Amino acid sequence: MVNPIDRARFLERFGESSSEPQAPIEATDIVRILASERFTFEDVKTLMRGVRYHRGHDEKFEYANSLLAEASDYLRPYELRALVRADMTEEEAGAYLQRDKAFFHRLANLLPSILRFFSKEGRLRNPRGIVWAIDDCHNDFHFTVSSSRRDRQIREAKERLTLAARVALESALTLEAAKKHFQYEFDRYREVYYRPAPGPARFLGDLIDELRMCAGVAEIAHATVDIESKRAWIFGNDERRTVVEEAYRMCSERDGPKLVTTPGSDFATLCSLLFEAVSGKSDEGLAGAINRYARSDARKDWDRSGEEDDPNDNFLTEKAEMANALGAIELCKSVLQKKPDLSKMAIELLHARIKKEEQRHEEARTRYGPRQVYFHQMNKEQVNNMFLEAINRFKPEQIEELDDAILRGESWAARDIEHGRRVRLAREKSS
Repeated sequence: MVNPIDRARFLERFGESSSEPQAPIEATDIVRILASERFTFEDVKTLMRGVRYHRGHDEKFEYANSLLAEASDYLRPYELRALVRADMTEEEAGAYLQRDKAFFHRLANLLPSILRFFSKEGRLRNPRGIVWAIDDCHNDFHFTVSSSRRDRQIREAKERLTLAARVALESALTLEAAKKHFQYEFDRYREVYYRPAPGPARFLGDLIDELRMCAGVAEIAHATVDIESKRAWIFGNDERRTVVEEAYRMCSERDGPKLVTTPGSDFATLCSLLFEAVSGKSDEGLAGAINRYARSDARKDWDRSGEEDDPNDNFLTEKAEMANALGAIELCKSVLQKKPDLSKMAIELLHARIKKEEQRHEEARTRYGPRQVYFHQMNKEQVNNMFLEAINRFKPEQIEELDDAILRGESWAARDIEHGRRVRLAREKSS
């Protein structure tokens, strides 16, 4: 068995860098810049650095800059880490860099006009948040632009799910037919391939059962696409509506203009400015997108969640859990009603899920309080225990790898750099 991570060593070393990071941008600096009448390009760079990398810079940034000049100035955290780890080529990262550099230049001109639509109190309530929302809108816009049409996404998702269900079931049947010829050898080889883990031992029969279950889940997911496509991560490619939706969320959280469908309204003007900032296209009409979003279920869901979000409610978590459970029950019942030709496995899974969600709803409903709801309400020991609980869910080999990194005093940044160097060296040898 793998030894558990030493609590003291974990809390002392986990997440720390082996070199001092550059000083983070303070909230006071962000507030000062946001209060300005005019923004320089350097102001925007400072804002974005303070929002994207609020903990400051570490050795990962220097290595990224050695691969691609100015990488740490313009790449988002995901892109920068992908570059460091060699999950993304320098050419791919360069395209992201040029895109964000142009975005920063546009913000230097447009950000003061965008911010004027929000009250001073709304801007200062969470100064990083308003810049983060605009940055997120830019990222979501380009993701939407690169996506295919919604009907095509649905068709391709259903084709993949149909194939996955068929292959999983065929694999289970094939393994079942051949089981007597190699089940004992499979069990022995599995024991030496996987490191010991807590819980009951697993055998070939368990793999066959899981493949059958997997086929049933894929079948349910296929049926769900027709009922609630967002459950299958299908959102379409309406980039104008993406901008309108983000503008509406920003307004509802920061005292911005109300959504009205009248052309030339403050909300419509804000949407046009935001669209220009993220796309580079000016004078674009968004009246159609505003009307579509105003009537959408997404807007109704957002409004409903805002009405239920009471910061003084000690049972906010439980209420959210109850709502999620009821939503899952409703969806399962809808699938059963609208898809009567489901397999026996899929029907069995849906009924089991309904029973489980009913139990979850009842447990949340009867849970005693008062309770802590927000992260800032926790003391240091509670926060540490939360992270330790998450780490203890790792696979044994992941825990061993992490423990080894802690013993050597390595940060995540150092491990990413080491991984990237190995990948690049292997590529050089193979070319």
